[in-house]
Order: sequence, then structure tokens, then C-alpha cells
Amino acid sequence: MAKQRGDLLIIGGSEDKESDEEQAILRQAARRALAKEGGHLVLLTVATMEPQQTAETYRKAFSRLGVHRLEVLDIRNRDQAYDPANVEKLSGAAVLFFSGGDQLRITSQMGGSPLLERIFALHEEGVPIVGTSAGAAAMSETMLIGGPGSAINGGPPPCLSSLAMAPGLGLLEGVIVDSHFSERGRFARLMGAVAQNPHNLGIGLDEDTAVLVRNNDEEFTVLGSGGVYVIDGLGIRYTSLSDMHTQGILTVHDARVHVLARDDRFSLKERRPLLPAT
Repeated sequence: MAKQRGDLLIIGGSEDKESDEEQAILRQAARRALAKEGGHLVLLTVATMEPQQTAETYRKAFSRLGVHRLEVLDIRNRDQAYDPANVEKLSGAAVLFFSGGDQLRITSQMGGSPLLERIFALHEEGVPIVGTSAGAAAMSETMLIGGPGSAINGGPPPCLSSLAMAPGLGLLEGVIVDSHFSERGRFARLMGAVAQNPHNLGIGLDEDTAVLVRNNDEEFTVLGSGGVYVIDGLGIRYTSLSDMHTQGILTVHDARVHVLARDDRFSLKERRPLLPAT
């Protein structure tokens, strides 16, 4: 019988840290941390340039939810990702939580290191991994690391030349994740990313919104107060991507867009929403 990989909780950023609601996003992480006797939650602050402040914020939030064993693992440089003492801090972890910040720091400081290899191994053994904002973007096979949002407040329209992508952690294959989605007007840049590789599903997450990926990455459920936007480019019949000037507006025909709300489910395997049970 194949092992069951751990869940992935992918958060669009700015999640509510004071809610006592049963379905609150951080409560989902807390519940998994408390389910393992003697386990603890490891907060990885590699992405942020304010690790102490970030650690204090999450320590307070999770303490309110009953999680009093929180280990902070802060990686400032690649040498620290090779330090056996830091790898040992992962022992007994019930949940691994990547904070927000700069997703490129996660991959550049930890990529190929013993620390990251241990994280992958724990996930294969069933340990859930949580990522918010930059931590969410880094989970995908290809991650967005730059590019403007939509033309808002009279600003210029987005152009493909400013869209930047890089390899992600690959914890969730075949997707590109974008966070702070509606709040920062990122529809156009996610569509541009999908047009460059239509095999990848684009998943845009509003703030205080998450997808909980289960069943060995076959489906997800929406949590939180905002929307989730899934862009499927497999059906694209025409795009001006290869013949346009990079400063122009990208034309895309026949892409599919799904808009999902709390409790909605989506099959990553079948690339379609799942209807509610009747």
C-alpha cells in the first residue's frame, strides 16, 4: 500500500490570526499539529527579512489555538541549511509552516540542501506542509517571482516582459500559485504565466483564503473568506505569446477560468470542480 503524503495547506497571505471560528485557516494547521502526540509545529522564516517579528506573530496566533510547542527555524544563508543541528530541529515535527516574504529566498537558500531533502522526506511520510504568501508561491513546480498586477489606479497595463518565473519547490506539481490575488490585481500576470506553459494550472488565492490539498495531491478544498481562481490553459487555441512585442497586451483565446469559494472542491487530477454532494 502506497504511503499517504501529508496535506498541503496553501494560503493566499494575510490570513486571519485572531479568529476562533472552527473553519479558520490557521485552526486547520493547529489541528494537525495537535493530532500528533509529542509533536510540534516548525515555523520556517527563511522567506522573511523580519524573522523575529514574524515568529512572535505566529507564536501568539498558534498559542491561542492550543499549540504551545512551536520551533522557529530561521535560515539566513545556505550554510545554515547544511548544518546538522538545523536538520535535527525537524525531528518530531507535526507540521511545517513556511512564512511569507520573498519566495526566491526559500529556493535559493534551501534548494538541494540536506534541510530541504529532510522536509521532502517528512512530507512523503505524512507530515503536512503549510505555506502562506511567498510560502504558498514556492510550493508549486514553477513559481512566480515578479511581475505587476492589473492596470489599477491609472497605472500602465501589465506587460509580459516584466513577468518573472523560476523553479519552485515542486511540492505540488503541474500548478503555478499566485497569492494576494484580487487585492493586488494579479489576474493578468497569472494568465500570462499559464499561457507560457498551458500544462500548468494557474491557482490564484485571495488573502485570508487557502486551498487544502489532500488525497496524495489529487484534489483540494477551499477555506477562508475570499475566492480561488483556477486558470486552465489546456484548451487555449490561440495566443499572441510567440508573435507579439513583449510590451503589448497578451491575447489568449479559449482559456477556462473557474471561480471557487469556501467549501468548494476541485479535482487536480481531472482539472475540474467537484459538485457538492447531494
